[in-house]
Amino acid sequence: MMTPVKMRKHDPERNAAEYVSGELGGRRVRRWFDAHLLECEDCWREVLLGRLGRRLATDFRESAPSTLRDRVRAVVALESGRVGDRPRRRRLPRRRSR
Repeated sequence: MMTPVKMRKHDPERNAAEYVSGELGGRRVRRWFDAHLLECEDCWREVLLGRLGRRLATDFRESAPSTLRDRVRAVVALESGRVGDRPRRRRLPRRRSR
């Protein structure tokens, strides 16, 4: 089997993950991997598992309730010293007169 010049060693899990996520490389490498899937049962199985995993993650994802999001944002704003879109003013302690 001929592989593209820049293709890494055969690693079904990694190659399938990059293929499913769209990060496998250029058009030439992707076309090669499309053809390779017809011959390699290990890569085909990994692609199917990757697609299933992505579908399950999407189907069961739940948004945080808006009240929780607001509370988290408020805590982050307080911790970072920001209120709204501008930095919170910090008051210096008064100098004691001697």
